Amino acid sequence: GGLVQEYDYYDKWQQAYRFLGGFIDCTHSWSEGSHDSGDNNGGDGKACSRWMMWAAYIDPNYAGGGYDEYYGDDAPGSLDCHSPDTDWKLIGVYRQEFYQYIEQISKHLWAIDDYDYIVALAGLEYMTDNECFGVGYDEQGGQLYAEVQPLEGGTFQMGLYSDEQCLYLNTQTAYTYDDFAEVSELDLGSKDQTDDDAFRAQAYEYWQDTQEYTLTNLNTVYNDYKFCTSCVDYPTYQDGYFIGDDGTDDDDLINQCWKFYSHDSFNCDADCIAMGAEQGSITWISYGGKQFGNLVDGQYSADHEASGIDGATSTSTTTSSGARKMERLKANLFLTMAGIVFVATFLAFAVARGSSKKKKSSRSRSRRLLDADYGGRDSRRAPSRSKSRSRKLASSDAKSARSSRSKSKSRSASKSVKSSRSKSRSRRSSDYEPPSSSQKKSSRSQSRSRKSSGKSSRTGSSRRREE
Repeated sequence: GGLVQEYDYYDKWQQAYRFLGGFIDCTHSWSEGSHDSGDNNGGDGKACSRWMMWAAYIDPNYAGGGYDEYYGDDAPGSLDCHSPDTDWKLIGVYRQEFYQYIEQISKHLWAIDDYDYIVALAGLEYMTDNECFGVGYDEQGGQLYAEVQPLEGGTFQMGLYSDEQCLYLNTQTAYTYDDFAEVSELDLGSKDQTDDDAFRAQAYEYWQDTQEYTLTNLNTVYNDYKFCTSCVDYPTYQDGYFIGDDGTDDDDLINQCWKFYSHDSFNCDADCIAMGAEQGSITWISYGGKQFGNLVDGQYSADHEASGIDGATSTSTTTSSGARKMERLKANLFLTMAGIVFVATFLAFAVARGSSKKKKSSRSRSRRLLDADYGGRDSRRAPSRSKSRSRKLASSDAKSARSSRSKSKSRSASKSVKSSRSKSRSRRSSDYEPPSSSQKKSSRSQSRSRKSSGKSSRTGSSRRREE
């Protein structure tokens, strides 16, 4: 983030640049203090100018390898001046007329039949180089003005405004810039003399697709230049054609950083950078020990995607120190989280084990209490069992005694029956006399004994028969 001395000599190959994004500045117009006597591009001085903020860097570790220092499979250097972890040193930050910045890149980097070149020219034609110009009226009859609208992350589009300084977007209208701007005819420059109808048909399709108010294709083509780019245009073109034989001779190479600086660029100090950061339209940069803007995808690494003509993407093989540090940070974070999970699991296991021991001890105590309780019941049951046994024996004895008594009674009853039979026989021979009261009682008792011991007398008689 520190600034190096601008007046020191640095090899052109150790220099690089990137753009941070567009911003609006009402204190400086395009016509003030330009490095090349540029004019206000048809403006009346009332508009708030649109500027592109860009930064230049040098590589303090440059080893003198030229082109091979940063390109090729085994390149020792890394074009990662966009990364917060870069070793590149900041030379300075600058503001350039927005239209001029887009145009300068288009002039020296692509061949006339390159998709990027066609899109760049179509986008420039559609946005025009005019500042805040009237285009029509909204639904209520209010004047509408058009101008470049800087967006977050260094992107941009064409916006419609309600004031002549193009500060206040008209958010009520359903119109867009497309409703007023006309799609222009294909124009690739004065040197476009090709008779290839197939190429012209394809180029015209690209041209038309680019000319819409979001400028999506133009943003895609210029996205790569938000990342670290060598100041040397290799090979170098001029309006779509090589300079020299193949644009690679050392005398034919153009230093793009010098092109920017010499065409309507000015120093952009901390207040200027803060203005763009406040508008939320520039990417991250460290300047004088302070941080400005917002990080974008790929800014921590040199591995960012580059879009081609067919929509395919190619990725640089160079890995920056920022990417390595990010990977180390992710690894450390993973180990920390794993350690926390392990400790939490161990504590949960220890608590569960302690609670299970407490449950076992309480169960053993309850078992001992139950055993003691069952032992007391057994001791109480023992005498009761002996008592029941004695009762059973007593009852059996009583039954045997009753049985013997019944036997004796039956015998005596049988004898009395015999005697009565003998008496009755004798009485039949004599006169009948009524029985006395004592005899009635004796006969009643005998009948009772017969009824109660009917079964036993039968048993006894059967036994006597067997004997």
